[in-house]
Amino acid sequence: MTIIVGTDTYLSVADADTYWSNRNDSVWSAATDSNKESALREATQYVDGAFNFIGTQKITNTLAWPRLSATVLHGNFKGVTYDSTTIPPQIKDAVAELALEALSARLAPSRERGGAIKREKVDVIEVEYMDFAPSGKSFSFVTMLLKPLLSGGNKNTVGLVRS
Repeated sequence: MTIIVGTDTYLSVADADTYWSNRNDSVWSAATDSNKESALREATQYVDGAFNFIGTQKITNTLAWPRLSATVLHGNFKGVTYDSTTIPPQIKDAVAELALEALSARLAPSRERGGAIKREKVDVIEVEYMDFAPSGKSFSFVTMLLKPLLSGGNKNTVGLVRS
């Protein structure tokens, strides 16, 4: 099933192809269009679910962006306002970055017992995580890209308005 930009994802396969071509990445270019579409869907869902953005989500949107009253409050982009029809380039870049990851593994996989491994030993190789170590991956580069668009507060608190 072909993806629909603005409904299923923030980025088309062609735009993601350009993003990764500009970075000389061979993994993305080797993937099938079907796998790329699936990866872009998952990356978009991850971005929408993992981050609490500035502004207010429009109730008519299936995705978190575009938003209403989305004015950057800090950093190099302070004062920039994204109108209710614009998807910021940082969102598109973050989706491209995460889509590459999604080609090889789930971005938010299910974890047995929270992924809190106390000790794992294979032959002479041994890994033991600290008790406070979180399970799962963190995507530092994506968080850095999205930082200007993030607001404080709880991700579970979402404001919706009709437009």
